Amino acid sequence: MTELGIRLKEAREEKAMSLDDLQAATKIQKRYLTALEEGNYDIIPGSFYVRAFIKQYAEAVGLDSDQLFEEFKKDIPNTYHDDVSEKLSGMKSQRELPKPASKALEVLPTILVIAGVLVVIAIIYVLVQLTMNKSNDQSDAASKKAVTQSESKYEIPKDSTLKDNKKSSSETDSKKDTKTSSAKKDDEKKSDSGKLSIKATGTEGPATTYEVSGADKIELELAASDSAWIRVRDENSSSLKEGTLKKGETYKKDITDQKQVDIRTGYAPNLKIKINGEVLSYELDPKDVMAQTITIVNKKEEKSS
Repeated sequence: MTELGIRLKEAREEKAMSLDDLQAATKIQKRYLTALEEGNYDIIPGSFYVRAFIKQYAEAVGLDSDQLFEEFKKDIPNTYHDDVSEKLSGMKSQRELPKPASKALEVLPTILVIAGVLVVIAIIYVLVQLTMNKSNDQSDAASKKAVTQSESKYEIPKDSTLKDNKKSSSETDSKKDTKTSSAKKDDEKKSDSGKLSIKATGTEGPATTYEVSGADKIELELAASDSAWIRVRDENSSSLKEGTLKKGETYKKDITDQKQVDIRTGYAPNLKIKINGEVLSYELDPKDVMAQTITIVNKKEEKSS
């Protein structure tokens, strides 16, 4: 077992995580995790995967992967030789490929066919437009004729009763409009008073801070689309929840009275975070940073009155 393997194993045991828990959190096969702890890199397919697995392992147990790479760079395989081999292989295959005599002559038939198809499409489009315009003109003329005949057939009565009815109807409609406008304003005020605001205020490494405001009650919900290790702590660093959420499981907590809550996840792509039912958008792409720390700061006191 190498010194790096001992460091990784000790960090895992401090987190009270088994190899099965770590496998669920990182999606790395258990035999590869054992190989990392024992320093047996030969069974891992390539230097790139060795470094990638070490990085995911370290972040899942709370270690700084960059510091590990610097401290144990003599023990960790370098991907330089793999890159050089791939470049040399690519250069060799390029030399062996025969150069075409004339690329322009080869693609000329294709260009001509495409040009012909485009011309046909343009002609069809113009014909369709002309037909549609003609049909619309005929339809408009028929509509105007029908309206004219209808107006000449019926005369509008001019007695005072009709005027009074129109005036009464107008006043009634005006009152209804005023009430409707007032009701809409009241609904808008009620909606604005309970509007939730979630704002990312900064990132540092794998950690992101979010400020939550605008709601009288704040409920945190963690939902796992697949197995995901989590750790939730309150403003006093006391543990609220720690362990693996299995596929389909959720964890809910009312954090209205908490000034701050820290969420640590070993595999962010499998964990959905919600505040009052609204999904929190990861500031750091979970595909790039799988192990993340999310800090929720309750700014309840800044809610507008």
